[in-house]
Amino acid sequence: MKLKITILILVIVAGVNSSSAKSSAKIEPFKRITFSIKLHQPNTSCPGADWEKTFYNDSIHRLDFRYNDRKRGIKPYIAPVLLISTGTVLHFSTEAKENFQDWVQQNTSYTGHIEDYLEYAPLAVVYGLNAVGVKGKNNFGNRTAIVIKSLVLNDLLVSSLKTWVDEERPSGGSRSFPSGHTSTAFALAQFMHHEYGEKSIWYSVGAYSCATAVGMLRVAGNAHWISDVVAGAGFGMLSTELIYLTHQYKWDKEHLRRLDIFPWSYQKQKGVALVYTF
Repeated sequence: MKLKITILILVIVAGVNSSSAKSSAKIEPFKRITFSIKLHQPNTSCPGADWEKTFYNDSIHRLDFRYNDRKRGIKPYIAPVLLISTGTVLHFSTEAKENFQDWVQQNTSYTGHIEDYLEYAPLAVVYGLNAVGVKGKNNFGNRTAIVIKSLVLNDLLVSSLKTWVDEERPSGGSRSFPSGHTSTAFALAQFMHHEYGEKSIWYSVGAYSCATAVGMLRVAGNAHWISDVVAGAGFGMLSTELIYLTHQYKWDKEHLRRLDIFPWSYQKQKGVALVYTF
């Protein structure tokens, strides 16, 4: 037996004092508002064509839904694992990373904080493209859920490692390994690659170039060792890949159809009821 759970939320949008309400007033019938979804049968003029069910939403709630990526084996995880491994080896190669840091500091004089904003550039581009009509792989709901979970997972991984390793920064601070800025930048670059990489390789190139610039600026600003940014890049990419692998894509039309909106009124009070059945 299948168990159904329904959640009802009532929102009062207008009301009146009880002293002015008439005792003889009664509850008015609900006027059900549902998402206008119509069943459309595609052109079957071609002999032997199969019938397909395509749902169209005529209301403002129309969304371009996409479903889970096909599994691609271990291929998406090769680059993250190599970056994490390389960064770890460099972390224990004290002389090599110190020599590289000295060379960078002798040839650069960066003291700004552009990377604080640049790390979120892929995120802004993804939502900006959608805003101007260039649709990505997923709709707003799934896309937002994915990026939030990616950033949360990335922060958990990186923050835990920072505390556990407690590596001293080149500038003298603590919690250097791995780089948080770089991991966030690459997590978002991987996110943009998933959403737009199939449209054009240049979206991916731009995203990864931006993330690489963030890592380089962290080294140039003497905030991180090269080992920190290389490993951070790997952890960022890995976080996003794991989320895409496990995301359930529940913000699709099947689930949206379970949501109903009821305007209601009692005496002079009016409101909206939101009902979702699990």
